[in-house]
Amino acid sequence: MLSIQNLSLTYGSSQVLTDLSLELRPGEVLGLIGPNGAGKSSLIRALSGVLAPHSGHISFNRQDLLAMSEAQRARLVSVVPQSTQLPPAFTVYECVALGRTPHLNWLGTLSTADKSKIDWAMQVTESAALKNRRAGELSGGEQQSVLLARALAQDCPILLLDEPTAHLDLHHQVAILNVVRSLARERELAVLVALHDLNLASLFAERLALLVNGRLQAQGTPQEVLTQDALLRAYAVSTRILPNPETGQPWVVLQDK
Repeated sequence: MLSIQNLSLTYGSSQVLTDLSLELRPGEVLGLIGPNGAGKSSLIRALSGVLAPHSGHISFNRQDLLAMSEAQRARLVSVVPQSTQLPPAFTVYECVALGRTPHLNWLGTLSTADKSKIDWAMQVTESAALKNRRAGELSGGEQQSVLLARALAQDCPILLLDEPTAHLDLHHQVAILNVVRSLARERELAVLVALHDLNLASLFAERLALLVNGRLQAQGTPQEVLTQDALLRAYAVSTRILPNPETGQPWVVLQDK
């Protein structure tokens, strides 16, 4: 289990996260929602070791993530970043192979097992047909699939995704989130995904955590978190919450003024 206890984070004199506590279980997708500037990306950066918290604890199965070396943490936590970070001259296969870096021997050579994990990651993300293409030639949706494949090739029990559906068309949004949800269940991954689209969060996450101004305002099932009062306080807009006609999950509709 990933446990976050009383986490606080500052940028200079600005408090970004304040006394935040969350738990994420294997096999679960936890959706991180909240307005711009709420601290979603900062939390993901803290969990991945990019940012050092001001105070608090982060552990996985009672192992202190903050005390680990970068190499040790990279065997436990993989990240799909918000913006595209693929070397444009690399082939897709080479980009996905970068996910195996924390597991390579001192010679840096790919073993048969490494290659098998790369092939599997490309297969499940439907990017195998792109393996010989240059990353700089890919569309936004294709690049996002490759970023996910790279993270899956890393073969970590914790998967963090920072706005993986931003700027993607509906097909690629649903395809990526379907893969993430299926693998969380099948491979017992603990998945934290930051999303702007509340209806996608409602459909694909078992639980939601609502951040506002760096503080955890609500957490629980989509039915518990996506309420008119909570969304009004968080986003300063009026909404109606209806049952999704297909799934019964909360469906957020903006109210006309």
